[in-house]
Amino acid sequence: MANVSSSWELEIKSSIAASKVFHEFILKFFEFLAQNVIPKEFGITFTTLEGDGGVGSIKLMSFLDDQFPSVKYKVKGIDLENFTYNLAMIKEENGNEYESTFSEMKVISSTDGGCVFKQKNIDFEAISEDEIETQKEQLTQYFEVFEAIVTQEDSTDS
Repeated sequence: MANVSSSWELEIKSSIAASKVFHEFILKFFEFLAQNVIPKEFGITFTTLEGDGGVGSIKLMSFLDDQFPSVKYKVKGIDLENFTYNLAMIKEENGNEYESTFSEMKVISSTDGGCVFKQKNIDFEAISEDEIETQKEQLTQYFEVFEAIVTQEDSTDS
C-alpha cells in the first residue's frame, strides 16, 4: 500500500437511531445519492460489477455521456453488529488499478436514542486542505438531506 498522503475525520450527531442511519444511509448510500442528491440530468447509474453488495463487491458509478469520470468502489468490510462499513475507491492508471481512498463509516448509538455518524478517510494521493474541507462539507450536506427525509417520513407516519 502506498504511503498515506492525507486523512480526515468527520463526526455528525443525529437524533436518528443508529440502526436506521446505518441501514438507510450507509448501506444504501449509492442509492440515496442517486435518488436524493445528484441531479437526474446527470444520468447517474450504479452498476454492480462483482458480488452481491457484501465484502468484495465492486460497484461502478457512471454518468450519462461520460460527462464526469466513472468511479469504482470496493466494499472492504461490513460489520452489521457494530454498524461499521469500509469502502475503497479504485482508480485506474496506465491499465493498472489501485486503491486511492479508504473510507470507514461507523455509527455509534447515543444514550438519548440518537447516534453519532463517523467517517474517516485516508487518501493515498495528495489532496489539498480545500479538497478535504469540500469533501467534509459535501458529506455533511448529504447527511442533512438524509435527516430531512427521515424526519419528514417520520412526521408523515405519525
